[in-house]
Amino acid sequence: MKILITGGSGFIGTRLYKLLKDKFQVTIFDKCQPVESEANFISGSILDDQKLSESIQGKDIVIHLAAAVGVKNTEDNPIDTLDTNIIGTKKILENCVKHKIKKIIFASSSEIYGEPKKIPTDESQTPIPITTYGISKLAGEEYVRLFAKTYDFKYSILRFFNAVGPGQSLQFVLSEFINNALNDKPLAIHGTGLQIRAFCYVDDICQGIENSISKGNNELFNIGNDSEPISIENLAKKVKNVLNSKSEIKFIPFNASGRNREVEILSRVPNINKAKKLLSYEPKFDLEHSIRSISAFMKD
Repeated sequence: MKILITGGSGFIGTRLYKLLKDKFQVTIFDKCQPVESEANFISGSILDDQKLSESIQGKDIVIHLAAAVGVKNTEDNPIDTLDTNIIGTKKILENCVKHKIKKIIFASSSEIYGEPKKIPTDESQTPIPITTYGISKLAGEEYVRLFAKTYDFKYSILRFFNAVGPGQSLQFVLSEFINNALNDKPLAIHGTGLQIRAFCYVDDICQGIENSISKGNNELFNIGNDSEPISIENLAKKVKNVLNSKSEIKFIPFNASGRNREVEILSRVPNINKAKKLLSYEPKFDLEHSIRSISAFMKD
């Protein structure tokens, strides 16, 4: 089976390539060179029709990870975000139709739910995104469903909840905390620190993606880890404890931090029962493993 991973040089794509490379014929499509130098790699943007066409031709499955990401980045660059995440997804789908792809796996996000009315949050909850990124991902989902219905190919939509792991950008909270803790720098908490998150190790995320290659056709799934919801304040304390760090924990009011309180979701915990049932998905790695793994990677 021939698989194309858009965004395959990124944080999740890098780990996914390692998981799939010995089982399938995998090609990476990205603007950046992949970590794995021997990977079959095509350089290009998902906004480039010709490059996309060349990359998708002859493939069986497209795993679409490429996107503008990060709340601050996407809120600071809303037009680029919408272009990349919506128009780019549409171009990928058009080329999937052109080259008769059997299935597309679309990486969506828990951001599409906005502030959930029910915790844990299941897939039946009405999406009310409050960020540019969330809006763009919801639009991408709708394009996937519409194209699949119109042109009769399969899809799985995966809504990721707070993926973490080695190689993630320092703009994400756990990586930032660990980096600062290793250097005994303050751990800055924006707002009250009562915000709740449930973090999912990247290898578990990738296992959900791999399982959806052969299962979960024409369905959407939450992919995350529901076992350890934690407040941001307690996350900072846990990072300090696991790493035996002397870092101070500092609270910064939103109005002094440059962060927009209006796009800060207070609680985000997935219900993953549907993925467990239909994808045989079962996250294996706990939060301490994530902290130690990221820490070891940074020390290297």
